[in-house]
Amino acid sequence: MKHLIHTLAAAALLASACQPAPAPTTVHLQGQLVDMGTTDVPMRYDGAASLVGDSRDIILHTDAEGRFDTVLTLTEPTYYSISRNTLYLTPGDDLTLRITQDNRQAEFTGQGASVNTYMKGRLFPKGGSFLEGGSNLRPDFAGTKALVDSLAAVRRAQLDTLTGATDAFKRLEGARITADVANSFLSYPSYAAMRGYLQMTPESLDSVYATLKPDLVPLLRTLTDDELLDVAVVRDVLGSLATPYTPALEAIAGEVTLSPRARELYAAAGQVNRLRHRVDEAQLQAARAFADSLTHTDFADELRAKLDQAARLLKGQPAIDFSFTDTEGKAHRLSDFRGKVLYLDFWATWCGPCIQESPHFEKLATRFKDADVVFIPISTDTGREVWLSYLKAHDKQLPQYNSTDEALRTGWSIHYIPRFVLIDRDFNIADAYAPRPSQPEAEEALQGLLGN
Repeated sequence: MKHLIHTLAAAALLASACQPAPAPTTVHLQGQLVDMGTTDVPMRYDGAASLVGDSRDIILHTDAEGRFDTVLTLTEPTYYSISRNTLYLTPGDDLTLRITQDNRQAEFTGQGASVNTYMKGRLFPKGGSFLEGGSNLRPDFAGTKALVDSLAAVRRAQLDTLTGATDAFKRLEGARITADVANSFLSYPSYAAMRGYLQMTPESLDSVYATLKPDLVPLLRTLTDDELLDVAVVRDVLGSLATPYTPALEAIAGEVTLSPRARELYAAAGQVNRLRHRVDEAQLQAARAFADSLTHTDFADELRAKLDQAARLLKGQPAIDFSFTDTEGKAHRLSDFRGKVLYLDFWATWCGPCIQESPHFEKLATRFKDADVVFIPISTDTGREVWLSYLKAHDKQLPQYNSTDEALRTGWSIHYIPRFVLIDRDFNIADAYAPRPSQPEAEEALQGLLGN
């Protein structure tokens, strides 16, 4: 009997030893985030559903020098972004990093370092991918295409020889390269017009896109698998097919079949985009009904979160408080100005339309200088020194403020600038999407809030 017990115990131990280890469900991240403008740094979820909402974003809490050490729950490989840096995190990663706002300066060590070092070379869709903001443009498309194809070949060779990368990662990043090529071709007409190589007219655009069609269609057809929607530039180029803005693009879109998931994604993103420009009860009701019709729960969940956010911006809702600092570094809160009519100007030093509105904002402030209203310009620059340097070179009459408070994004839904907001004397929202100061409606709105 004793021999049988020992045998059973040994068999149990052997069976236990043969069991596969449970799959990891966490990622350990530590290191330093430099010049982020805040100690609470957002790490943005960058998968497909990020086109609809941001509920999966993570805030990394750092010390005064940007250092942090945290463990994240993660059950599958996921793209995130910190400033201009794109990360690919896999359960089980143990990564030490040093990141600045320049992705080329990023440093990685530890488990997961090789793929994230590779990601430093990720191109930016808004810069035309391989066109690099137009710097790689050639006078004709044939020359531009030859350069783009050669740069893509270099990038593919880097990916093919990358060690420590899974087949799944290489498939996603291979699709990114293909989408970057397609994006370069799609961006060619606008950059060529900027350089004077062609005229920016509907006819000339259609002519160029018609010429590009044989090159574009085969590329785009390889990008329609649903899992590739987790790659940002894939979403960008397929999005141009979901809402084509020229007949030639419409003809290209007609030869590329988007999946039901992709079509639902772009339709949900369209609902969110409308919410970012105006909010009223009728719009919210229509968007709620649309969210209820969605078959993909990740998109529906993100849209509902955006609906909740938008509802807080309706006229009459309490103003959402947030913090900002003046040029001396003194901290303020919006609620410090409670009791007066407030007109907020959200802007940044790099925003051309913002700069154009600034003189109108100051002129309007002069016109209302004896009224019970406070004009508050708030820079959203993440680099405080850049903001201060700009102010030294540009004389301003109004007190100037800077904010990197996450409440601007999560509360006020500041996803584009310039953006203007009106708040009444009771610290309630009068208009979360107020007229620009260059518009006559701005003065009319202020007079209405003052009871004039």
